[in-house]
Amino acid sequence: MTLPSHTPLDPPRTLMRLLRKYFIVGLVVIAPVGLTVFVLVWVFQRIDSILGVPLRTAIGFRIPGLGLVLLFVFLILVGWIVHLAAGRQLLRWWNRALSRFPLTGRIYNAVSQITQSIIGSRRRLFYRAVLVPYPTEGLWVVAFVTNEEASEMSSWVGEPCLNVFVPTTPNPTSGFMLIVPKNRAIPIDTPVDEAMKLIVSGGAVIPSAGSAKAGRAGLDLESLLKDSREWKRDKLE
Repeated sequence: MTLPSHTPLDPPRTLMRLLRKYFIVGLVVIAPVGLTVFVLVWVFQRIDSILGVPLRTAIGFRIPGLGLVLLFVFLILVGWIVHLAAGRQLLRWWNRALSRFPLTGRIYNAVSQITQSIIGSRRRLFYRAVLVPYPTEGLWVVAFVTNEEASEMSSWVGEPCLNVFVPTTPNPTSGFMLIVPKNRAIPIDTPVDEAMKLIVSGGAVIPSAGSAKAGRAGLDLESLLKDSREWKRDKLE
């Protein structure tokens, strides 16, 4: 009795499946590293170019990283000056002048308030994650509370409201700002960063059930290696 041409014991076919499995595992391991390096290099180049480009024009050649170092020193120097009495007075004058200037006032005021909310002393843009009905009743989206006490909005609506941000998938940098009555926002026991992973992944990455703890670090190595071992065992049986 002859075996079929493509049985589970066919060495070429088994070898190709094994190579494909190793390739996928290698890709899963390397892709996060590559994307992390890409993002860090992109951020470094953009920040370094702020002062790096004028320096290259002035001295005639480029020194990688010098613009970033000088920008860091400049920011520390500005922060130190602002903490001095003369610096605080200068900052007040500067702030009033830009706020009242016809062309820059609105832009400067908006950017100043947003910047202070994100990286200022409060440093908190999203307070917590909630579920809100959107775009219609019976459907729910993950939203982030940006203001717990929207008093002016509450007076218009006639009941206590929250300001929430509903990000889009998979690009959470765009989205919608909604004014939601507090009794319509369902609190969820999920940290903001875990909820953001859920949105970016399109729902593929599920937060740990009922935990406000930090998510696992990096790759789920046990699951990755277990899948590989089980695949090899099935092929050998």
